[in-house]
Amino acid sequence: MRKGMKRSSKWLRVLMLAVYAGIASVIALSCSHNSYEGKIVAVEGANLIAIDPLNPDKPAILLSKDFVSAGSPSVSHEGRYLYFQGKQNENDPWQIWVMDLQKKSSSQVSDLPENCIHPASLPDGSVVFSREGEVKDVGVLDLWHCGRDGSGLNRITFNPAANLHASVLWEGRVLYSSSEQYPVPKNAALMVMRPDGTKSEIYSRGSGALFPSGKATESANGYVYFISSGGKLSRLKHKRPLHTFENLSEGIAGSFASVIPFEENGCLVSYQPSEGEAYGLYLFNPDTRETPTLLYQGEADVTDPVLIAAMPERPRILPSAVNPSDATGLLMSQDINHSQEPVHPGITGDTVADRIRVSTLEEELGIIEVKADGSFYLKMDADTPFRIETLNKQGETVRGPSDWIYLRPNERRGCVGCHADPELAPKNFQPLAVKEDPVVLSAEKKETSQ
Repeated sequence: MRKGMKRSSKWLRVLMLAVYAGIASVIALSCSHNSYEGKIVAVEGANLIAIDPLNPDKPAILLSKDFVSAGSPSVSHEGRYLYFQGKQNENDPWQIWVMDLQKKSSSQVSDLPENCIHPASLPDGSVVFSREGEVKDVGVLDLWHCGRDGSGLNRITFNPAANLHASVLWEGRVLYSSSEQYPVPKNAALMVMRPDGTKSEIYSRGSGALFPSGKATESANGYVYFISSGGKLSRLKHKRPLHTFENLSEGIAGSFASVIPFEENGCLVSYQPSEGEAYGLYLFNPDTRETPTLLYQGEADVTDPVLIAAMPERPRILPSAVNPSDATGLLMSQDINHSQEPVHPGITGDTVADRIRVSTLEEELGIIEVKADGSFYLKMDADTPFRIETLNKQGETVRGPSDWIYLRPNERRGCVGCHADPELAPKNFQPLAVKEDPVVLSAEKKETSQ
């Protein structure tokens, strides 16, 4: 591989010195002997490499010499463990591996018959990753969670979708890309949930024709950066993710493949200046939005960079409400007619809904009349995807069906309305529906009653 490190602008040198001054202080305070501290790990072709930005004449270090292919690196918050997807033999399925950067040794995390990809290190020492699955003869990818040694393996998403590119927010929740695959494929959206799979909700659908198509990463100053469709570099504010989308690459030729925040005012990006050129690593300033500055160019595409350094502080570790002994979850909605979505065209009857239809992948579970204030309260089978449609008195669909919803065991979830803005907080009143026991809708109850 070509060792094409390149010194460039004064801005680049100042930025790098600032970054590594911070890294040096972390090293001085720790007792680790991690020789990769301060390196940038990236994917070049089918290899994991480590680059030293302060020594451009040094050859890149090959980290994946025992693998025919490796990718999707993710570093733990203390900078010691590097998770990645790897294949030791050409015909092997992708599996999740972890490298102890202090001991310079790798161990296998997952050992499953399906492809396992896109690991993300969690602050409690565990890892979340995507695993291939199938729903109704359609290929999907579910998110799974396990310990660093592979123990405690459990599934945490249940919607029929391709759930990919997980990352962890400072607040402790998992951010990921999800594109529904059944009954028809849809564009991807960014979703967010707790690490146990509870409270899954929409984070951002992008803007217009631009939708998320890669891993999203949060910066220290409150932005989330990601790649949108067509190789566009995008960001949004974490405090208002639905309403702050920016296309940072507008007016910049070329294509972006991946991005990570790199100090307060910079990003490290995988960028291709023009079609036919290889992707290299570049520095980009989102404030000036000038053409990216070359940092490293390899012999093949260079993508998915991560910085080997301890985070200033560990992301929060969130407690879990999941109780495996409880086979159900509860869902409450305050008002099904509170929605930002228009009613279905062609409705001849009422445009105000007074009931909902609930359906799983297999069947319709039932039609339930809502209360006078538009509220409902349901008890559902856990880990079972379902959709909701709102209906009028004439039986016409007013809005919906919704995206696929699922509840984890013992999960309690509430929403303002159907298709309502997820950033809205519920009104401070007790809906009529919760003054009674929840309506039980389950496949088991339906079988018993037949």
